[in-house]
Amino acid sequence: MSPTQIGMLILGGILVMAVTAYIIQSIEAQRRQRRMKLLALRDQIRRADHLLGSLPSFYVTPDIRAVLIKYMELRWRQVVELDANPAYRKEMEKLAQQASEPFEPGHYPTGSLTYCSDRDTGRRARALLRELAQFLIDLQKQQLFSQQTLNEMIRHIKQSYSRITIELELMDAQMTEEISGPQVALHTYRSAMTKLQSFNNAYQIDAQIFALTRKIEECERVAEELRQQTEEELRQRDEKEREREQRERYR
Repeated sequence: MSPTQIGMLILGGILVMAVTAYIIQSIEAQRRQRRMKLLALRDQIRRADHLLGSLPSFYVTPDIRAVLIKYMELRWRQVVELDANPAYRKEMEKLAQQASEPFEPGHYPTGSLTYCSDRDTGRRARALLRELAQFLIDLQKQQLFSQQTLNEMIRHIKQSYSRITIELELMDAQMTEEISGPQVALHTYRSAMTKLQSFNNAYQIDAQIFALTRKIEECERVAEELRQQTEEELRQRDEKEREREQRERYR
């Protein structure tokens, strides 16, 4: 075999090795890209599932629930297209089952000034609403759903966010009432009432306004009793002072 032939064989071998390495690298890059896309899709699904599972039902509407479920369905389909893992198909079936279940709205606790039981619960609910609003804004950019529907949901979330903020103010007023008395907390209660009355179309707002009205009436009654008691004490003190002055005068 001539040196030229040997050289050609060596070059051919190098070329085959280079092509093989390129193919392996391309396959590995595709696998890596597919894996990264799967991770991104799973992360998007977890985000929606977290919102759906963590948000208080009182602040969730049927449309919000439907959009979150539909979004997860779309993402699961993309996952299955990339990886036909039976576990992923089971997740899709579970989601379909969840979608078929009737929507159960939350109910306002009778006689309570707030839906949230404490400040921590209120803060968590408000943070989740902020997260949901950002999620829906992201969906608007992706144009996966009706813009009008998403806009209405965002308006509802902003209203709910403001309502929880008022609830936190009411909790502050309740604490003030415990420490300093109802007459001191009365201004905050009245301010909260004015704000709540602007939510005339909010979900079960009448129950909250009714409870707050009762609380204000109670505080006004106690404040009036305290005012009268203070006036009576001052009157009695003035009378005693006048009697003392008269005794001093005729001594």
